Amino acid sequence: MTRQLFGIGGLACAGCARGLEGRLKALPGVRSAGVHYLTASALIDWDEAVTGLEALRAATARAGYRMAPRHRPEEISATMGREIARLGIRLAVAVFAGMWSMVPALVIYFADLAPGTAWWLALASGIFAVPVVFWAGAGILWMAWRSILLRAPGMDLLIALGALAACFASLLALLQGRSEVWFDTATMLITLLLFGRLVDTTTRRGAVEALRSMEAATPETALVSEGGIWVPRPCGEVAPGTAVAVEAGAPVSMDGVVLKGESQVSRAVLTGEVALIAVGPGQRVEAGALNLGQRLILRSERTFGDREIDRMGGAIALEIARRGAGPNPADLWAARLSLLIPALAFLCVPLVLASGAGLGEALRRGLTLLVALCPCALAIALPLVQMRAAAAGAAAGLRLRDPDAFARLARIRSIVFDKTGTLTTGRLRVVEIRPAPGMDATALLELAARAETGISHPIAHAILAAHGGEAGGGGTRLARGAEARDANGRRLSIGAADEADMTGRSWLSICRDGTEIGRIALEDMPDPAAAGLVRGLQAEGIGVHMATGDARAPALVLAGRLGLPESTVSHSCTPLDKADLLRRLERPVGFVGDGVNDGPALAAADCGISVAGAHSAAAQTAALVVTSGGLSQIGVAIALSRRMEQIARQNLWLSLGYNALMLPAAALGLIGPAPAAAAMLASSVSVALNSQRVAGLLPGIGASARSSHEGVTPSPRIATGREPAA
Repeated sequence: MTRQLFGIGGLACAGCARGLEGRLKALPGVRSAGVHYLTASALIDWDEAVTGLEALRAATARAGYRMAPRHRPEEISATMGREIARLGIRLAVAVFAGMWSMVPALVIYFADLAPGTAWWLALASGIFAVPVVFWAGAGILWMAWRSILLRAPGMDLLIALGALAACFASLLALLQGRSEVWFDTATMLITLLLFGRLVDTTTRRGAVEALRSMEAATPETALVSEGGIWVPRPCGEVAPGTAVAVEAGAPVSMDGVVLKGESQVSRAVLTGEVALIAVGPGQRVEAGALNLGQRLILRSERTFGDREIDRMGGAIALEIARRGAGPNPADLWAARLSLLIPALAFLCVPLVLASGAGLGEALRRGLTLLVALCPCALAIALPLVQMRAAAAGAAAGLRLRDPDAFARLARIRSIVFDKTGTLTTGRLRVVEIRPAPGMDATALLELAARAETGISHPIAHAILAAHGGEAGGGGTRLARGAEARDANGRRLSIGAADEADMTGRSWLSICRDGTEIGRIALEDMPDPAAAGLVRGLQAEGIGVHMATGDARAPALVLAGRLGLPESTVSHSCTPLDKADLLRRLERPVGFVGDGVNDGPALAAADCGISVAGAHSAAAQTAALVVTSGGLSQIGVAIALSRRMEQIARQNLWLSLGYNALMLPAAALGLIGPAPAAAAMLASSVSVALNSQRVAGLLPGIGASARSSHEGVTPSPRIATGREPAA
């Protein structure tokens, strides 16, 4: 079996993705296919002996799309940028011309005009509707036709049917000399869907940017030797086996084995582990790790694009595509109604004829039913409530990047937290000073500060913070520590102590002229809100887990402080281990992280959440970004998601209830164009007003937004209370 991730050009909606996914799954030899329209990608497992690559491309082309042999985020992002510009122009035309189409229609509805004057106003309304429906809405009409071919009806087909029916019924009325027209309904339908499509495409581009940000996390050049001089060259030109230099303080450019030099590297960007790792000849280092000691000479092992961090970027794309094309409730109802409404309209004609009415009356009722049942409210039911939730979230320091994923947060059954920088502050601090006999703690800390002054490193920051500032003229970073001179010129050195600590602390040894004069313990502290949040989530019946690249001892120590059972802790995890853990848990499952190494898990989760201060790659991959505030904001997010889902369901039933009322009224000829238009407008207004209740009814949204007059009260069992640091 062969598995490959392809780029797909031409996807415009989830319905398109579902239709193409069905076409691909129907091919012989295809074991599975997942098409994800947010990233315009398709993940396919197939047997090349049964179906070749050309057959996959041909099936994609027959469906009206383009299959790229490689998923290139930068190309897809550029294409989406052009699509956003195109949609912006078409939406501007739709708004401008639609307003002029609506004005004469409103005058006709609510003013007592002479028949001739009303007819000319109706004609003017139709003239302004033409560019909206047939130019600005051309893409919608084309996608509606394509959805019929793919047997995947959706919102495009439903809106196209309503708009064309409104235009046809209005044109028929004009030819008969009547002024009852619904051109304004057609323009409103097209404009609303164009607006939703613009927001949707912008969201899709943001998802693709997550993959590009992964590439930006590593350098694009490497130092290679030419004539005995180290010169920068593009990483794509570095072949396996090439000697590559990594300067002290610089990130590693290529995966490789150390040939020369000894240093300490931080793999936090890959694993989240804050502890430094000593490396020397024969040991392997990966691109993205930070060299904090001396210059290293590596022998490159992998090509650019196949490095560990490149594979992590690929893992993100795979996880996103693996989700496939999951429709939201509005899409599902749109698919059903796009089949049901035309069927009812066509059925209405013979039933009216059978009742003794003439052909003209039967056609009029059928068209009235087709137009009246087109659910404007359904088209805006979800976008409005999502926009309102996004505004409420922004006031609370929450950015909703994927509204559909955020909606799944309301039903979450399991949630996994990264450790370092997520459940902990990610900042080391001095927790114990143990001076040798004859040395006091204050003097020992001052000598340690002398060695760490002038050095940019988490350990140095912790020592200087405990001391209260710098000391002396500055220290020197060594391969395994730092050194300086005391006031009498004696040599000071600081490095890792060979001491096991089951409490999860790290010990440093401070020496003077080679003799140890004391030890200092460092610790990464839990986030002040972590314990309260964990208890609140557990009280809600949500399974809470921790996954970390750290060793067992510090992971279990933190778990004990937070009240997490040992069975819920996964330690020494690779980035892909975290993603695999999510698949074994009860879904929907969330993941909370902060680093590049969390990217695959953030993508694999039903709702990935990045905390405040997270790496840009994590923030781009996450569906929900906490921009300010602590972990308690996750409780606020869950409360907001639940409120959003509640209002969305109400909006859905409001719009469907309108259709249920209009069906008998239109079929029996009890309503004309003006009452139907007014009822349609009332339905849309009711949905719009109800959407305001997402944030407006509940005061306060958390500590970060209490000054705001609108928001969401966090669940008292989830989001309230901050505990003192342990």
